Amino acid sequence: MMSDEQLASRSFSLNDQIAFARLSWDWNPMHLDEAFARRTQVGTPVVHGIHNLAWAADAVLFRFPFKVANIRARFLQPLYLNELASVRIRDRTDRQVEFEVVAANTVVALIRLSSEPGKALARSTLLAPSVPAQISQPADLRFDELADQTGTVATGDGDVQSPFPALSETIGIAALKALLATSQIVGMACPGLHSLFSGLNVNCALDTERDGALAYAVKKVDARFRSLQIDVSGSGIAGRLDAFARPTPPSQSSMTEISLHVAGSPFAGQRSLIVGGSRGLGEVTAKIVAAGGGRPLITYRDGQHEAERVSAEILGAGGQCEILRYDALMPASEQLQQLGAVDSCYYFATAKIFQRKSALYEPDKLRTFMRFYADGFFDLCTALVHDGPAKLALFYPSTVAIDEGVSTTAEYAMAKMAGEILAKYLNEFTSNIHIISRRLPRILTDQTATVGVASADNALDVMLPIVYEVQRTARPEPAPRG
Repeated sequence: MMSDEQLASRSFSLNDQIAFARLSWDWNPMHLDEAFARRTQVGTPVVHGIHNLAWAADAVLFRFPFKVANIRARFLQPLYLNELASVRIRDRTDRQVEFEVVAANTVVALIRLSSEPGKALARSTLLAPSVPAQISQPADLRFDELADQTGTVATGDGDVQSPFPALSETIGIAALKALLATSQIVGMACPGLHSLFSGLNVNCALDTERDGALAYAVKKVDARFRSLQIDVSGSGIAGRLDAFARPTPPSQSSMTEISLHVAGSPFAGQRSLIVGGSRGLGEVTAKIVAAGGGRPLITYRDGQHEAERVSAEILGAGGQCEILRYDALMPASEQLQQLGAVDSCYYFATAKIFQRKSALYEPDKLRTFMRFYADGFFDLCTALVHDGPAKLALFYPSTVAIDEGVSTTAEYAMAKMAGEILAKYLNEFTSNIHIISRRLPRILTDQTATVGVASADNALDVMLPIVYEVQRTARPEPAPRG
């Protein structure tokens, strides 16, 4: 029977995440810590895949109860906190039910419950459990350390029946605890800190020698995609987990490295406002200015700790640096009342670039990007020109995404192009401002570090000539006497 019937819907709060972490013992900060998650490509905490699966399966089994012998799932997209998710039946027979979890018209998970065990899994050898461990901190393993990893985790000791009554009735409490513990294996043990749980295929209600423990062994890794397959067995389940090891968040060049590329003090006496200077391109720009004897003032909106880290590195290297909280979506003049004079400004304020999309063009996303790249930029220019020196040099970073035409970044490219046009008009009709705009290539930052094979340029290589150009514009050479 085919159906697109919606069975249940809900959103997951941070408190829901904490409650699930207590049951599964998966405390990976990707799901719980805003500061950590913002340095990943998704940019914000996401719901545990197994939490999503357990909730959806429970809703389906409450409506259509039957004995489950096999669970298969693919986690296709992240589900964000406080995002409405719905369960829809795709196909149902007497022996199995297939369903999907949908958010913002996008399928984030595909799940199949079957009354028959997976045949390939039934032929697999059960793993020999070792002494189970309760892991307090997620492992931070290099990819070359993942092959042949083995171990046993302890399953949780909390009340799993109350949040998932139908699922616990169907597969048993021991198997349900083991199912939740698969999240602990991926998120805490292997790959651990920088992991993505991409799917599973497990049989349920198997005979086991021990409850309260789930053994695992990595059986296959693929360095091309940073993927791995993990066999698991114990406490009523046996099967395979699929996961990815995400690249660690990139670290930008240090002051020591940058200083080797900046000769003398070409920016001495110059004060530069760097909007979004706490990480990524802004961080590198601030370090270049400081290495050249300039005085960067870096702003942050949410990342105060990151801004303080960058400032401390610059000051520790003998440079100068200031920090200031600044929100590009709020009136600039009110936030910059105590700014004082600046010679140049770099504008790296940005929304999350890679967002969930269900259509080629989504007006709401364009409006969000426009608020950053057009409205916020114009407001800042107006405030700085009004209060600043006779000539102010600004850098507006555009993107090669305008030329590449990738469907997932259409609104981002459109807004960046609008910013380019705005910069052209400001240059044409504002006498005391000079804006330099460049279409930057894909550069290795928090937002572009991905599991895939996409390449990215080095931020220092890209920004070094741009900073020299902007700073020369801010303080041009005097005209020769004649």
